[in-house]
Amino acid sequence: MLLALPAMRIFRQAFPGAQLSLMGKTERLSLVAYDLQAASVHSVDQSGMAYFYVEDGPLPKRLTAFFSEFETALIFGKSNLGILSDHLQRTGIRRVLALPSFPPEDQIIHVSDFLVQSLKTGGLEVHAFFSPLRLAIEARSWAEKFWIEKGWTGGQKVLTIHPGSGSPAKNWNPKHFSEVAEWTVERAKVLFILGPAEKVRKEGIDRKMKEKGFVVAENLPLIQVAALLEKSSAYLGNDSGITHLAASLGIPTVAVFSITNPQVWGPRGPCVRILGGKFSPDRRPQKTGHEDVAPSFEVIEVFPVIEALNSFLLSPRI
Repeated sequence: MLLALPAMRIFRQAFPGAQLSLMGKTERLSLVAYDLQAASVHSVDQSGMAYFYVEDGPLPKRLTAFFSEFETALIFGKSNLGILSDHLQRTGIRRVLALPSFPPEDQIIHVSDFLVQSLKTGGLEVHAFFSPLRLAIEARSWAEKFWIEKGWTGGQKVLTIHPGSGSPAKNWNPKHFSEVAEWTVERAKVLFILGPAEKVRKEGIDRKMKEKGFVVAENLPLIQVAALLEKSSAYLGNDSGITHLAASLGIPTVAVFSITNPQVWGPRGPCVRILGGKFSPDRRPQKTGHEDVAPSFEVIEVFPVIEALNSFLLSPRI
């Protein structure tokens, strides 16, 4: 979704006087609703929406009436995109721009660029440029209170670390994250962001947090995670959604990549360093009997990560 934000912004700018509604995973959409000046956010998982993805499916009257209020729609998808587009037009939407979520596998182009180019092909005027994701004042106020409660009064450097991702195969060694945090603690405050998918706490990080005085934010809503990231001086993470979120906020970001191609999936921002071995289509996770492990992480040592972060922590915030 964050890589689609440039395309969504272009679509929004094409209809400046229109009322915008968003439909999708509501927690994720909460990250961009303020930035896009959306009037409402709706869940794609609500009852009846499944019919819109089935050919010749009966369209519920309630949703048909809801969609009939719109003149133009921008939709993203992998499968059944044409079916969804046809059904939305059946409800009365005059123009539906349907964009494949990802470029073809044989095409090496960044996802954001692919989507923007697709919009251009669809007839929209395109002026793409980076600007940090804007958050609502309520989220920012929450982050201010969080740091005050932790004893932070402003003016201090903060390194935020998210040591997980959606796949264990993408995760850097938890021990390395601990080593980076221990190096940082004499130079800046350290914030660890942990979510329900993280297994790394069982592997050593959690044990050292209390000893070293690290701050921990666990299982927070995404909008609150975003607000904490916005206050950070630098960020370190794997190839993950939270890493993309940090980059989209304009935070100096160090991303440790392995099994995915950063030319296609790399985080976008004004100050992003992607570290990892050269991507090869043949590089795949290997089964160890316990979890997927990406062998390329063996060549990503701690020092290059510290070196990249040091330049960010020494420099004034962009």
